[in-house]
Amino acid sequence: MDSQHIEPRPHLRALTGLRGVAAVVVMLGHYNLKLPYHLADFFDWFYSAVDLFFCLSGFTLSYVYAATDFRFSQYLVARVARIYPLYIVTLIVVGAAYTLPAQIVPATYPAVAAFSDFVRQVLMVNSWPIIGTGVHWNTQSWSVSIESLCYVVVFPILLRLRPPASENARLLLLVVLSAACFAAQISFYDPATNTVPHDANVWRTWGETIRGISAFSMGWIAFWSYEQRDQIHSLCTRFSTALWLCFAAALTLSYLGIVRSHTVTFLFPFIVLAATDPYSRSSRLLESSPAHYIGVISYSIYMVHFISYLAFFYLFGRPVMWTAPVQVALIGTTFAFSSLTYSFLERPARDALRRCRIIRQPEGQLNPD
Repeated sequence: MDSQHIEPRPHLRALTGLRGVAAVVVMLGHYNLKLPYHLADFFDWFYSAVDLFFCLSGFTLSYVYAATDFRFSQYLVARVARIYPLYIVTLIVVGAAYTLPAQIVPATYPAVAAFSDFVRQVLMVNSWPIIGTGVHWNTQSWSVSIESLCYVVVFPILLRLRPPASENARLLLLVVLSAACFAAQISFYDPATNTVPHDANVWRTWGETIRGISAFSMGWIAFWSYEQRDQIHSLCTRFSTALWLCFAAALTLSYLGIVRSHTVTFLFPFIVLAATDPYSRSSRLLESSPAHYIGVISYSIYMVHFISYLAFFYLFGRPVMWTAPVQVALIGTTFAFSSLTYSFLERPARDALRRCRIIRQPEGQLNPD
């Protein structure tokens, strides 16, 4: 069956809005804003927000390709067209403006090592175990490397599998995979439990890989729950407000120091399922025009916010010196910059690459970001 003749699936706008939430949280977490009463601590889950990206990717790719005549070459071209143009431009910009002039010192970071890291980053393999060094000039790009691993290796395998037939077994598998994400974050990212800094940990690429594959697989299982409209999906959509209240409670407990912020990871697949109901209050908020647009430009937000941060660092000095107006200007500049890069770089480059080869795939209903 040719995939172009398959009836398009409905567009799940709330999932795009949810992706926007994750991107904004990552941005605000990295900016570490000076807010009264340490309110910035509510963004401490920005480490885990990356796992929400992986979970959403596992769901959306399954949603788009599960009912198609899957062709790996066309799928891979679509994936490269989606993420690579902006990725390579930001890599070069950060390398030229920050990494190369500031960090290449023969004693600590020789030019040979920098060139080797650059080649690995160009190939998007620098967070892959064994072959990667874990160095990323545009710091958040490690997740794009892991995402590429899921694209090339994990998703083609998952697409040919079916999750356990039992709902209880699927639920248990979701919990186990969430626990794997949680354990990897505790082991590699939490200074309270890990005495070795993340950047100095030789096992960090394995931890990142465990997180990415586990969260991506969570999204795949959540898709099959949605596809079969099982009891897990039914409960998530029926009690979507309760799920978000649990999410808020987990963040509040984290703010009070009672639980770790990574705990929200356990809620990700259920929140994704809840967002598939277009009639819930939370979904209507996520699919509103402002939230949906932020989701549309979320990849640009994710990839360019470090560049905005560097620009303000050069203009206004160290972040501890930034006043409230400077912080507001930084956030506004990031949104404006992201909108421009999406409109004049990300989308045109993606469309141009796709026109180079006819890609027959059902991509109108939900962008598999």
